[in-house]
Amino acid sequence: MKKLYLCLVLELCVLTMSQRTALDTSILNSIYRGYRNWLTQSYGTRNGDRMSQLRNKYKFQKEVPIDVPFPCNVTAGRSPKVPESVHHLKPGDIDVIAAMGDSLTIGAGVTSIYTFEVNIENRGIVGSIGGQGTWREYLTLPNILKKFNPKLMGYSLGDAICTDPAAQLNVAEAGAMSKDMTFMATYLVNKIKVDPRVDINKHWKLISLMIGSNDFCSNMCATSSPWTMLNDHKIDLIHTLRILRDNLPRTFVALIPPPHLKELVAAHKGRESFLCYLASMIECSCMFALQFRDQRPEYYKLIERFV
Repeated sequence: MKKLYLCLVLELCVLTMSQRTALDTSILNSIYRGYRNWLTQSYGTRNGDRMSQLRNKYKFQKEVPIDVPFPCNVTAGRSPKVPESVHHLKPGDIDVIAAMGDSLTIGAGVTSIYTFEVNIENRGIVGSIGGQGTWREYLTLPNILKKFNPKLMGYSLGDAICTDPAAQLNVAEAGAMSKDMTFMATYLVNKIKVDPRVDINKHWKLISLMIGSNDFCSNMCATSSPWTMLNDHKIDLIHTLRILRDNLPRTFVALIPPPHLKELVAAHKGRESFLCYLASMIECSCMFALQFRDQRPEYYKLIERFV
């Protein structure tokens, strides 16, 4: 009887996931957005006292003193004439920067200490797309490129969800997998095309793409033939790159391999609490659930081929 009840509950979940429910009301959406705003204000990068405490605990880089000069020569960092080929690009030639990916690219919980703070999306300090502050506070790619081209556009301005203006051209979403990249690429293309600041034919664009962690954590152990993921990912990636190529001239796409989860598993050894184990098992069951531990060596080989 208990099994039948469980099946009915799961079936109900499947039927309602793609439909509007009683929870999809303007009032509840406003409450949820208010909660996210409070969480961000209280525990995100906007809380100066908290960020100072994190820096003092060596959770973040120490601010570089104002008397320390930028270590690179920026005088010749931009071409006198807009390059026709990606092979002639200089750092200052990049006018627009964007990013696609998953929770690593949204900066999920970068400033978090407790589990509930993982809901904060610290997009402004993500290495590939965060442009909050300067390189002295956060040594990110956009903050470096801003030294070569102060008019750089598209980088995330601070803590924000994807639809917030501060997210700018960071269209990454938590939980995204390889199969979501084609939709994400189309969304990014449309977002760039309607941005009045961007001259789509003249401006050089840098798009970083990192995907795969959720495929490894949630999908790899859910299929009877994990190795088919490699070909599926190849197809997804080709379609994604074609969308970008056909719609965005003068675009440099940086494919960034996701972290090898073998290192994540190793980091848990010797200091594993029940809460940490529970959270890891929920978020990355393919690596941490007891039933899949014997398959880890095979999964590690698959991850190496994937990237």
